[in-house]
Amino acid sequence: MILHMQSHLLLGGGRALYVGRFHELPRHRFAANAVLVGLDDGFDLIDEEGRVEQHEAAFVRGWQWHALDFHGGRMAVLFLEPGVGLRHQVDATVLRTAVGEALSARKQEPWTELFQNALNLGPAPLTVDARIARVASLLSTSDEVPSDAGTLAQREGVSTSLVEHRFREQVGVPMGAYRAWHRMLGATTLALRGRNLTEVAHTAGFYDSAHFSRLFRSMFGLPPSKVFTHGLLGSVFEPRVPEVKR
Repeated sequence: MILHMQSHLLLGGGRALYVGRFHELPRHRFAANAVLVGLDDGFDLIDEEGRVEQHEAAFVRGWQWHALDFHGGRMAVLFLEPGVGLRHQVDATVLRTAVGEALSARKQEPWTELFQNALNLGPAPLTVDARIARVASLLSTSDEVPSDAGTLAQREGVSTSLVEHRFREQVGVPMGAYRAWHRMLGATTLALRGRNLTEVAHTAGFYDSAHFSRLFRSMFGLPPSKVFTHGLLGSVFEPRVPEVKR
């Protein structure tokens, strides 16, 4: 049983879990791979060609255009860090149980572990070229380093086309989408901690609140004002850094 009727947003470990009630989410594309599950019933997934498929649960690749219709029911979307894939088909019953446990957890165990087990995600799902790994690290942690492919390729001593091709091949999304995902995670963390959307936009590196809202809607299918409401229950899990023994 899924507790509470409010919307929930959990962040942690480069992942995000959103639970809420929706009708239609118009055409959009996630910047990260996502697992979706209907909590009350099935839902419609409309692909970029307009084909409609009915699902209880589904996996949607990052940067893939689609639309969704949950027919007014509750849904849960688990956003995985870019590049993480699945080893087997998603199971709606297992996912619903994991969502319920994540929302009702009373202990400090990170909710991310529930889905690590439910989806059988490996600790290292991809082998990434060391140069691409360095580029990904810069895109996810530094706002001071230029994020264009040409500059990053020059830092690694390779061609722009090689960086762009291998990044998308090995990480699963374009470089711009990867940067946008991590920037959006940072913005969402600020919003959950009580900052207003204007402050969030400027602090997270967006041009203004309108720019933030447009990108948010294109990535998730709804405006941030519909997510960050007074009824939202949210939390941020920050993994502990292991102590170094001396």
